[in-house]
Amino acid sequence: MTAIKYALEFHWGNAVMAIIFSACFDALDGATARLLKATSRFGAELDSLADSVNFGIIPSLIIYIWLKETTSSSFDSYYLGWTWVACTLFTSCCILRLARFNIMDKSINENLASDYFVGVPTPAGAGLLLLPIVAKLLGERFAIEFITEDIFFVITITIWIVIISLLMISNIATISFKKFRFKIHKKGATLILISIMLLITTLLKEFWITIFAVQILYLITIPVFGIMRKIRG
Repeated sequence: MTAIKYALEFHWGNAVMAIIFSACFDALDGATARLLKATSRFGAELDSLADSVNFGIIPSLIIYIWLKETTSSSFDSYYLGWTWVACTLFTSCCILRLARFNIMDKSINENLASDYFVGVPTPAGAGLLLLPIVAKLLGERFAIEFITEDIFFVITITIWIVIISLLMISNIATISFKKFRFKIHKKGATLILISIMLLITTLLKEFWITIFAVQILYLITIPVFGIMRKIRG
């Protein structure tokens, strides 16, 4: 809701940050529930409902409002109409993915949680969806001008939304970082801690550069991880 408020006020950085905070809480809620031994069917359903809103509905609204605001009032609304169709597709795919995940057999679910995800997870999908806004914010940081009133720009964003939508409901294996915390050896603990400290430091120093880099790195892992899984058989 706060992200929508910021989007309506054209505070794009704050709107994206609200989605990032949602993703952080989404990563912590399950672990916290297991730690407190407070897991329940109600909590699982509530988590999916919150994900459908936080990562399905709201990001779609943010990117559509952003695109509508960055183009002039004289811009042909016909093309923006197709962008709205793509945004609706994104929300639908997000909800379909969450529903598919919920009805999976428990044994399969546990394997996915510890090994890999099928398709792009909804928080990651929301992050990739908002990548153009992050790129624009990064461009403003270095005084780089983006041509946003061009038909090609609007069509490119629309195609991007469709691609991310299809990735969420695809059968492509994507990396699951939940697996890594169980494989950290004592020798590598220091390196992990240093990496985390560097990440936090760079976030404080150059927030949008770091967020953009993380988004690009995740995007690269999608084909790389798929190729690695095929090689391993």
